[in-house]
Amino acid sequence: MKKALLIVNPSSGGEKAKEYEEMAENKLRTIFEEVQVLHTEKSGDATNFAREGALEKVDSVFAMGGDGTVNEAISGLAEQEERPNFGFFPLGTVNDLARALNIPIDPEEAIQQFSIEHTKPLDIGKINDQYFMNVVAIGTIPEAINDVDP
Repeated sequence: MKKALLIVNPSSGGEKAKEYEEMAENKLRTIFEEVQVLHTEKSGDATNFAREGALEKVDSVFAMGGDGTVNEAISGLAEQEERPNFGFFPLGTVNDLARALNIPIDPEEAIQQFSIEHTKPLDIGKINDQYFMNVVAIGTIPEAINDVDP
């Protein structure tokens, strides 16, 4: 049975997070026989959920949120011997990885255009014990992003 895990940061996307979550879940249900949805509540949840999904041998893990949520999910998969496919639906403030991969930053458009057939390899890096996907930043930019209200 094909199973997917959708990790949702409910504080991303303003008041429309629930609406986009439903759209994404419905889209995934057209591809997967089972879709489990988990909501993050604190830092580290997406990492733990993704890791657990890999250990449970789900076929795919999807993150819905901003770059922080996506980064956390990737971190949860990075050291797993067997990694599921990974995808994401941008729902954050910056959506840097979505921009880099030419994924629409409009959540509705990204969900509508999603296809399991469109895959791209993704390199990740590691600094100390933290993984990152496409950007490492120091100074005022990450400080300003950390000051964004949930």
